[in-house]
Amino acid sequence: MYLPTARYVLLTAGLLLSFGSVADSEPAPARQMLSQLMGAIASQDYQQFMQLGNDEFQAGISQPRFDEVAQVVGMRVEQGYQAQYLTSLQQQGYRVDLWKISFTDGGDDSLARLVLDGERAAGFLLQ
Repeated sequence: MYLPTARYVLLTAGLLLSFGSVADSEPAPARQMLSQLMGAIASQDYQQFMQLGNDEFQAGISQPRFDEVAQVVGMRVEQGYQAQYLTSLQQQGYRVDLWKISFTDGGDDSLARLVLDGERAAGFLLQ
């Protein structure tokens, strides 16, 4: 009696753990896009940054705003960072991927929010 119940509990626990890891697995396209966006910020390259986004993305970010952010964050990104995938959210019909950005300079971490529209960025925010 005890052995079949133990197997059932272990099987159920294994299935739950595997579903949890699939639901929160890191999306490779989002990792690649995050890397490209961060690279454009590090090199302070507005044109490269804009080419990664869809039309709405491009319309929403002016060069002065990009330059302001790149000037503050760019050097930290260039010195090095680690991006740790946290989770995803469903918001207004889009998948929003959240990342913890830890900089090698030991300063404050940032939270990155990335929205993809196919292979293009539809939104990107560093907090």
